[in-house]
Amino acid sequence: MDKHMQIENNDAKRNAWRGLELVSCSRARTRQLADLSEEMIMEILLRLPTRTLASLKSVCRSWRNLISTPDFTRNHLRRSCLRLTPPRIAYCTYDGCYGGIESFFEQSVSENPSEPTKVARFSRGGYRIVGSCDGLLCFFDSDADDHMHAILWNPCTGFIFQSPQISGKPCFSGFGYDHLSDTYKFYATIRKKVPSGVESSARIYTFGLTSSWRRIDDTPSNLLCARTAYDPFMADNMKGVFLSSSKACTINWCVYDVVVYFDLGIETYGRFTLPDRNSDGFYLTHFTRLYVLRDCLSICYEHRKTQRWIVWQMKEYGEAKSWIILTTISFHPQLYYALQPLYIPESDVLLVMSRSFKLVLCNLIDGSIDFSVIDSSSNDMEYCLYLFGYSGSRRAYVYHESLVSPNGLQSNSSKMLLSFIKPKPKTQS
Repeated sequence: MDKHMQIENNDAKRNAWRGLELVSCSRARTRQLADLSEEMIMEILLRLPTRTLASLKSVCRSWRNLISTPDFTRNHLRRSCLRLTPPRIAYCTYDGCYGGIESFFEQSVSENPSEPTKVARFSRGGYRIVGSCDGLLCFFDSDADDHMHAILWNPCTGFIFQSPQISGKPCFSGFGYDHLSDTYKFYATIRKKVPSGVESSARIYTFGLTSSWRRIDDTPSNLLCARTAYDPFMADNMKGVFLSSSKACTINWCVYDVVVYFDLGIETYGRFTLPDRNSDGFYLTHFTRLYVLRDCLSICYEHRKTQRWIVWQMKEYGEAKSWIILTTISFHPQLYYALQPLYIPESDVLLVMSRSFKLVLCNLIDGSIDFSVIDSSSNDMEYCLYLFGYSGSRRAYVYHESLVSPNGLQSNSSKMLLSFIKPKPKTQS
């Protein structure tokens, strides 16, 4: 046997357990890849974008097994959140029977604000996003008023899981990760009709193989109160904000003058106060929302006396004295009602979405602002042209693309039409 061929055969035997015979690669390239250590291969794969990894799972068995492990998925997600890849921003186009779910890259806005932002459109139908965590979006179907499902979806991998149906209409809701049990949970206060009238209760669903809806007791009255739930000025705050801190993993709601939170680990409630806003001119209740900016709970107030929006950050979670002012944004004719701070990239520019659905770039250094717009012609929105004049209580959610899916779960819903919709080709005029 030729000496070169013998060496190749020995290499093939030595590395057969790795499964690194790439059918589409040349023999020399395959041998070079097989000579890499497992640590080096993992390090290379961890540096790749999520969508590339999703494709590489079909290259060979060992790569598929490696990329699918929870440890690899977590390590890759951690790097993505450290700005290996820019995040995406998702939102519902309309909270009704029409519309769908859309998303775009944050980078396309912050780096090219003068260019209309192209969006990817998924599905049509009545969905309401509840929250995002680890590349997963959680939402519920909003077509029916007397029942609902909690739905978990990974837009990058196509994973989708639907909970059993529960009777009632959700009011306050939220979604997040419980680090104590390594599970993802959906929380909602449910109002449903009973023979004696209307019953309110808090329920939680843990996404897992044998999960069911569980009742949560000792729920604060302001999360169950009908007056709170149907207050028009509370509409923006009924979907809680998830925050993972060194202290706990919590879902947080702004309920009038306090923050009410639910600890996903020990499944108990707590509260703390908002920033001191007793100064004359604060618009206390209307259009006040919670957000997460650079891993800190944040809130945006409208201050009519000074004609500014004030963005606060809580530097130590749960410590009311740790609220500080992050920035102020001057009133502008193109901005009205609530502002939704979304994300701060390394360039120290705050990306904000207005209620009129304009994207605003606020420079945290010099206070200047710039505008970007969504390209409505890129997503086939002919029946939602009025969307840009008023956005209702719609809010956007920031997420990093990931390979995450809850341990042991497989997609279980074939009737959900959460697939990419290609825009219609433009006709030549």
